[in-house]
Amino acid sequence: MTVDGVIASVFGTENFSDYEQNVYAKYQEMAESEIIPKLNELLCNVIFLNILKQWCSQCACRFLEYREIYIRLKSGRQWKILSPVFLRAKPKRKRGRLAKRQKGALRHLGLELLGIIKQISPALVEICVSMAVLCPSFEVAANALRGLGINMNEHLLQNIVKKFGKLARSVRVECNDEPIWHEPGIKVLICVDGGRIRERRKKRGKRQKGLKRQGYHTEWFEPRLLTISQFDEKGKKIKLVNPIIDGSCASLDDFFELLKEYLSWINLEEASEIIFCADGGQGIWPRIDTLISELDLSNAKRILDYTHATQNINVVKQVISEALKLSEKEKQKLSKQVRELLWNGDIKGIANLVRHKLSKKRKASKAAFKKLNGYFGDHAKFQYQKFRSNGLPTGSGTVESAIRRVINLRIKGTGLFWKREHAENVILLRSLVLTGKLKNACRKGLEIVRNMFNNNTIKDLPLAV
Repeated sequence: MTVDGVIASVFGTENFSDYEQNVYAKYQEMAESEIIPKLNELLCNVIFLNILKQWCSQCACRFLEYREIYIRLKSGRQWKILSPVFLRAKPKRKRGRLAKRQKGALRHLGLELLGIIKQISPALVEICVSMAVLCPSFEVAANALRGLGINMNEHLLQNIVKKFGKLARSVRVECNDEPIWHEPGIKVLICVDGGRIRERRKKRGKRQKGLKRQGYHTEWFEPRLLTISQFDEKGKKIKLVNPIIDGSCASLDDFFELLKEYLSWINLEEASEIIFCADGGQGIWPRIDTLISELDLSNAKRILDYTHATQNINVVKQVISEALKLSEKEKQKLSKQVRELLWNGDIKGIANLVRHKLSKKRKASKAAFKKLNGYFGDHAKFQYQKFRSNGLPTGSGTVESAIRRVINLRIKGTGLFWKREHAENVILLRSLVLTGKLKNACRKGLEIVRNMFNNNTIKDLPLAV
């Protein structure tokens, strides 16, 4: 007997991959066949319906009828259920000559309570969201899901991401809740930085003749990203501790309010080291100083990223080289001298060097001192040798890496234009997926939904249309 024959005699097929998939499909169908009757039993429960009727008044809805609809569980297969449907009240005022069709008029409050979004179960939502934010586009994500046997078009994926993103934003701090952030003696590194993506903003005014669509503007804007991580005695990131990554597409003040919310939740009172690290971006450091003052973080240290510092000190070196027309050998010697002074945090030494070298070059001296007094004005942020000897990090590589992995590889690209709300959804969800916290966000979000039902605040449901 051949090898294929032996395999076929045991598995019933010569291909182990087919056998494995058939077994999983068989038992998954059995599991879902058990789930659907239980779900129907709950939705048709008289007590459950009366509770929904009592709560539906909070969101200006009324019970309409039971309807047969199809939902999809984890396998992607459609199952028929009987769901109570609630009708949203029509708005009193109508804009324009003809009233537009009311969006989201029908709601399945029973499904919303269970976290079923767009007739998609929470387990399948996690798979769809993960694929949508990890793939380079929604179209590619839809194709990848079809390869897994889940038929999902790109527009439905976009709607799922939009609604789940709204739910995740309501628990964005709570879903990062891990005991490691509440322990005493932790060493915390807080980094902030910004990326660049294009915004899709609809043009205002009357549409021109001959144009089918109004069109939109595509200006660049800067989404900000924050990373909060822990480091060891050598100033190295502790890889076993998942960092906190989040971002905002709103104003810089709103972004720092988000950062403040995260820091208020972490046990910084008993932290042994608190480090703020960023580049010299406009408006960042004054807001960091304000944040330190508001949270009373007297032991916090501020470090300007060493890589950005060397890039900016090269401007001073370039001014000296061009003014004195130095040779390549002299440029290398000057560069080494300036970098040593910078590493030692001796900004005054660099200023004395400029004053000595450019004593007869007034214009060049003015340009060099403009950079030194501006970017390098606060000497305390440049004591890199002292920081390193004390086991502190000297760079913001964590947030630079996060900018590339979270923003550049998914949101920034040729032909990609975003509304700010949608971009922030993808930034948050991609951050949760990359740090392994998406399931936690789903669980916390459903807790929020249930609490809103229990507190009679159903009108504010994150899953509402």
